[in-house]
Amino acid sequence: MTFTPEQEHIFDFVRTGKGHGIIDAVAGAGKTTTIMECTSYARDPAKVLFCAFNNSIAKEIRRKFKDRGMPEVTVQTIHSLGLRILRENSDYGSRLQLREYKYTTLFQGEDMQTKLSPHFKALCELNNLNPEAAKSGDSRQKFAIKNLMYRIRSRLLNINQKHRATLNGPSFEDFTSLIEHFGVFTPTEEKSKTFHEELEVYYAAHRLLLTAGNDLAARSFIIDFTDMIYLPFVWKLNAATKFDWIFIDECQDLSKAQFAVAAKYGKQGSRVLAVGDPRQSIYGFTGADVESFSRVARMTRATALPLTTCFRCPTTIIDLAREIREDIVGAKTEVGNVEPILIEQVVELARPGDLVISRLRAPLLVLVFDFIERGTKIQVSEDEAREFIGELKTLFKQDELQASVKRRYKTFEALKQTVFHRNMWVIRQNAGKIPKATERELFLQEETDYLEKRLEFLHKRYELWQKKCTSVTKILERIKDQVSAKENAIKLSTIHRAKGLEEDRVFIIDYDKLPWARQQQKDWEKVQETNLKYVAITRAKNTLFLVESEDIEELEEEGSLFDDLPFGASRD
Repeated sequence: MTFTPEQEHIFDFVRTGKGHGIIDAVAGAGKTTTIMECTSYARDPAKVLFCAFNNSIAKEIRRKFKDRGMPEVTVQTIHSLGLRILRENSDYGSRLQLREYKYTTLFQGEDMQTKLSPHFKALCELNNLNPEAAKSGDSRQKFAIKNLMYRIRSRLLNINQKHRATLNGPSFEDFTSLIEHFGVFTPTEEKSKTFHEELEVYYAAHRLLLTAGNDLAARSFIIDFTDMIYLPFVWKLNAATKFDWIFIDECQDLSKAQFAVAAKYGKQGSRVLAVGDPRQSIYGFTGADVESFSRVARMTRATALPLTTCFRCPTTIIDLAREIREDIVGAKTEVGNVEPILIEQVVELARPGDLVISRLRAPLLVLVFDFIERGTKIQVSEDEAREFIGELKTLFKQDELQASVKRRYKTFEALKQTVFHRNMWVIRQNAGKIPKATERELFLQEETDYLEKRLEFLHKRYELWQKKCTSVTKILERIKDQVSAKENAIKLSTIHRAKGLEEDRVFIIDYDKLPWARQQQKDWEKVQETNLKYVAITRAKNTLFLVESEDIEELEEEGSLFDDLPFGASRD
């Protein structure tokens, strides 16, 4: 294999250089191939640790090292490295129990609910809600309190995960910084006169939940995935095994906790070689550090090593990517093809092997409907399929999902109307939070259309499948089977999950809306949205279809009925 001068320079740095290095690699630059080759220059492969981004990549890298005759290289995800530290500790060992929903279960437990009860009451009072009135039969108060409880639960669990992933400090000031960075509350809520008081209540509730979770891990050895990277730090544990070389892949998406775990496997004299692309940093919303790439470079005082040649994309796509990352250079001489198309053309033009990607899940779900209608084989990831089905489930109450449509409702149309009117009530309540009339009307138009499309699709599936699919649950199970084709399928994915994928032909849905923008967007969120556009563009090896968004009729800025109606309960 012939390497570029930049790659040869990196190999020379590993072979004869000193200190740590960080490779700034553009999309499609063969970064994994490059750092795998770097391990050939390490004196002892058994003293090399390769930190992979996820389990599937780790498995593939292990196979490649075995094929290269280097099975002694240790390849693990950083989460598994954190778990290894916990297991090496004599107090824990094999007794550790992984519970993915540990904090959800803990929050819902009777003991925690009792401890949190005063905080729930305080938040009700700050939101002008009266639990006693709800108990006496006030339906609006009852709904509003239920809605508030849902928001409290969602926010506390979200704060808890972010706190642990970012190694956020214990003070109230640290807490407020975390809240502000991740936009946990809406701009309207932040302007409330009682906002500071609410934050103090949330802070106290957060500390209660966090302490209970840490105590549960220490007492009963029950952990979740974030605990794997958080507890080694908070309990000040160290790794028993140290390595001469630590290679870190995808360093632009490390959380502070992940980097802290990887660093525990080094010793004095160890060298770190990290690789990543700052323009592919897209996981800040999960707690990943958006400054991770620069922070790793700064903390390790790493030598900068550029990798600017993209081997994946033809020249027309490189030109498009260069609008975002100026230093990207294409190795291919082929021109390729970049073609703007309308959303209606996707189902006509897409063929087996193509990749269809979208910033948001909703347009993909509508395309799933269209492809299923045409009998086209499609494939989405297991997680994506679960989320698609989950989104459809949320339209219905539990008894509506399980009931026989024919026995309870006579027709699907009757069920559909009940579900439609209930969900429209929620949509209108959410619209009430939007101050500008134009934006509010557009929101109503888009959400109503999307609701109708989902319900109409389910109605059609019921009419076709009712002999075997007597309930909504049965319909959803069959839909899940239909989006899981293994061969000769069109792949559909959100841009986040498409990172690392590549295909000859790629469709980017709603390209004209990228980078995606919304009200009160943080600066780091704007950067990540631009990064998502860059990731999307650089998935294509030959042809890129830029799919224009569905045309929405422009609305004049004027008052509407919603300007005069008081909206009480709303859903976050």
